[in-house]
Amino acid sequence: MGPDLELERIIDEILKALASFDGSVEKGIEIIQANEVRMERLKELFAEGVDLGSYEEKLREIVEKQKELVEALKGERVALLNKLKQLNMKNKVVDNYMSTRLDPIFVDKDI
Repeated sequence: MGPDLELERIIDEILKALASFDGSVEKGIEIIQANEVRMERLKELFAEGVDLGSYEEKLREIVEKQKELVEALKGERVALLNKLKQLNMKNKVVDNYMSTRLDPIFVDKDI
């Protein structure tokens, strides 16, 4: 397979993977991991001097879709952190009502 055909195949695979993103964190991580290998091969092809002129539009599309994916994952991260904060607040409220600390008790024997 020539470098141009391989480049086109890799770009199409990246776009297909990005298009399959359903908004879930799991799928986002899966896409990023799969595309990481493809991106490394693209870097190798670029280093070999493959002409990018005809693929410029597809590469821009990859960048835009990758940004969307990252923004969606950042949003999920913020939502998860907020849920974690709420859970910690609930634990603090429970701790305020139920003290599990045992203070030392001193007995005065002179009484």
